[in-house]
Amino acid sequence: MPVHESEPSGGDDQELLQLKQVAWQEVLELFEGDETVARDWMRRPRPFWGNVAPVHLLQTHEDVVA
Repeated sequence: MPVHESEPSGGDDQELLQLKQVAWQEVLELFEGDETVARDWMRRPRPFWGNVAPVHLLQTHEDVVA
């Protein structure tokens, strides 16, 4: 989901912010720019990820790069 500038900044935080932005752009591209559908997809639990919503897989640097 669009990442806002209000998120913490710093070395690791800045890298995580950039990774989240890349992930969001990829999801948005997957849904051909339809932000509503992309947000819905990111928020819904996915059985193939143990019923975890994709947005919850972007909480830490380790989550994103795993």
